[in-house]
Amino acid sequence: MTSETVKKGEAATSIRYRMMELAQSMDDVISLGRGDPDLDTPADIWQNALVKMKNPASSSPVRGLEKLREAVARRYQEEKGLSFDPDSELLITNGGQEALFLSMLALVDPGDKVAMPDPRYSSYDQAIGAAGGSLVQIPTGIENDFVLQPEDVAKYASDAKVLVLVNPSNPTGAVVDADGSRALANELRSTDTIVISDEIYESIVYAGTEFLSFAACDGMRGRTITLSGFSKAYAMTGFRVGYLVGDSAFVDAVETLKASMSGPCPLFSQYAALAALEQENDSRAEFLEIYSGRRTKMMAGLDSIGVPYCYPGGCIFMRADVSRFGLDAEHFCYQLLENAGVLMFPGRSFGEKWKNWVRISLLAPEDRIASAFDRVARFVKTIPQ
Repeated sequence: MTSETVKKGEAATSIRYRMMELAQSMDDVISLGRGDPDLDTPADIWQNALVKMKNPASSSPVRGLEKLREAVARRYQEEKGLSFDPDSELLITNGGQEALFLSMLALVDPGDKVAMPDPRYSSYDQAIGAAGGSLVQIPTGIENDFVLQPEDVAKYASDAKVLVLVNPSNPTGAVVDADGSRALANELRSTDTIVISDEIYESIVYAGTEFLSFAACDGMRGRTITLSGFSKAYAMTGFRVGYLVGDSAFVDAVETLKASMSGPCPLFSQYAALAALEQENDSRAEFLEIYSGRRTKMMAGLDSIGVPYCYPGGCIFMRADVSRFGLDAEHFCYQLLENAGVLMFPGRSFGEKWKNWVRISLLAPEDRIASAFDRVARFVKTIPQ
C-alpha cells in the first residue's frame, strides 16, 4: 500500500511536469497551471534581507534564527490569539514541502492511517507513502463546493492516526470557514486523531469567508501541527522558507530528523522571511486584492463557456468540470495547450477519479485571463459534439 501510494503520487506529479515542459517549448502560452505566484517579491523584502546579510549571524540553529522564530510567534499571537514558545514549539523549514515530509516522518509509523480530503495535492501521497502510512481518502464534491464535511470526517477518519487538513485547499480553492473548523473539531475531540493543518494559503481568503486557524479551535491546540510559510503570502516561492508549529516533543523529533537530512534553512532566505514579517506596509492585502480581481475574471470566463466550477473561498486555484465537451480532462488539457496555447492541469493529477475536472490557477494578469478564455471559447467550438 505504501509503495503504491508513492507511485500514484509520483504519477500525478509527472503529469503536471510533462505539461509544463511542453508549454515551455511553445510560444505565447498563457499559463493557468502551476501554483508559483507570478507576482514579484516586494522589493523591501529582498533589499532588507541584503542589509541584514552585511552583518549576518555566524550560523543558524537547525530550528531557525531566533529572531525569525520570535517574529512568527508574535504574528500568531497578534493575528490568531495563539501563544507559542518560539524556542520549543516552532521550527523553520526549507519550504512548506519539507515541513510536510518532516511532519509525516515524525508522526507516522508503517501501517498508520492518514486521512485527507480527495481531491488533494499529490505531494501528500508521496509524504504519506515515504513514512509508510496508509492513505484514507475522504470524499468531497461540488455539492458542497469541495468543503470537507464533519460527518465525513466522523465516517472516514475517526480511527486515523492523522488527519491532514489543507485550508484553504489546493487544488479546489475550498475553505473550511471558522464555523466549519469548529464543527470538525467537535467531531475530533472524542478521538485520538492528530491534525496536520496545512495553512500555507491562509493569507488568501476572499471577502465573505472567515478563516480560523485550526489550533485555535477549542481543545485542538495540543493536537494540531500547523504548517505554513512565506511562498504564497509574499510571492517568495524561490526563497524556500516554511515553518511548522506544534507540541514541543514533536518539534524536538522534527529537529532531530532535520539535522540529519538538511540542516538549517539558508541564512539569506531566513533574513528575507524576517523582512517580510517586518514590512512597514504589509503586502498581503495588496496581493489579496489582485487575486480577488483575477478570481472574478476567472469565474466570468468559466461562466462564458458554460462549465460548472467549485466556488473558491480562498487560495489561488479554481476547479472546473469539462465533461460537457466530450473529452476526459487529460485529453482536453493537452489539446487545449497544443491548439490554443493555454495551460491548465487535468484533475487526475490531484486524485485518480477526477478524470473530468481541471485545476486552473489565478496566476496571470486579468487581461491574460480574459485572453485565455477567448482562446478556450474558440477551441471548444472545434471539438466534435
